[in-house]
Amino acid sequence: MASSARFHCPDVSASGQTLHLVGEEHHHLRNVLRLKPGDRLSLFDGRGKSFQAALVSTGARESVLLVGAQELGRPESPLAIHLAPALAKGEKLDLMIQKGTELGVFAFHPVASLRADLKLEPGRAEARCERWRRVALEACKQSGRTRVPEIFPPAGLEEFLRRDLPQDRTVLDPSGEILGEPAAREEAGDCLIAIGPEGGWDPEELARMRAHGFKVLRLGPRTLRAETAAIAAACVWQLRNGDLNL
Repeated sequence: MASSARFHCPDVSASGQTLHLVGEEHHHLRNVLRLKPGDRLSLFDGRGKSFQAALVSTGARESVLLVGAQELGRPESPLAIHLAPALAKGEKLDLMIQKGTELGVFAFHPVASLRADLKLEPGRAEARCERWRRVALEACKQSGRTRVPEIFPPAGLEEFLRRDLPQDRTVLDPSGEILGEPAAREEAGDCLIAIGPEGGWDPEELARMRAHGFKVLRLGPRTLRAETAAIAAACVWQLRNGDLNL
């Protein structure tokens, strides 16, 4: 059984390792959770594996851990959802990344859209990415995931469309057709879902995405806020061809 105390340790790889936990993870172990030598915990590498571990010792700068057995199970989804939300002010994008990570989203591609209420500021992209990565990491710890989603730097639509993106592409917009029931359970794979800003996608943006193979769909008869649409889309796609109904 995995411990509720989970820590991100990229170097963990095999039973019997002795590891030194430093930085924020060490601070959380020692000063927040106040774990003591002998306490059990869980380590995950952020790439899909997790291990049991025991705290050997803790000091001012580091904690020493002994790695135990690998934790088996299937916390990661077979469906690789790439979520592309339009940039948004405040904590809206933080919420999309937090809840999307909990639901199993594989990667996030923030997009600077024409009607977004937040514009792409030169020199701020990496700082924003670091904030979002921290949000995703904490969501991984809470949800039991072993893989940290990739957070791509914010990009304009044209730069975004030049990326190596999944071929199964959907853009959500109130002008689109309502997403219907699948004829049968679809095979899990990679998919991309773009979520527009509060003001919706500009017609030119929709035309560009259609030209790049996007289906234009809406989730239902009601207009959803961007953060609601992102969470609902992750749930719906997981239910249709992910792991929510296994």
